Amino acid sequence: MSNLSLDDLFVRKTDLVATDMDGDTVVMTLEQGEYYGISGVGPRIWELLEKPITLSAIINTICDEFEVDELTCQSDAQEFIQDLLDNGTVTKA
Repeated sequence: MSNLSLDDLFVRKTDLVATDMDGDTVVMTLEQGEYYGISGVGPRIWELLEKPITLSAIINTICDEFEVDELTCQSDAQEFIQDLLDNGTVTKA
């Protein structure tokens, strides 16, 4: 389980290039020159991260838009956000 708080604010970094490819999102970090593919529910979370948003708001939106229970969504969202933090595509706002 991640140690991210539901009240933490997250936002995409601005030095990225991202594009939609058949429903998936491909992100390139300009600083590191690395590509990341985002699929499944990830592209929707990526959209939400355009502006600062709390982890709680992300979870609520995903639960409203997709068929997923809240505990599963919370666990998966925390893991996904942690991965984005680790690869430098998202920052705490």
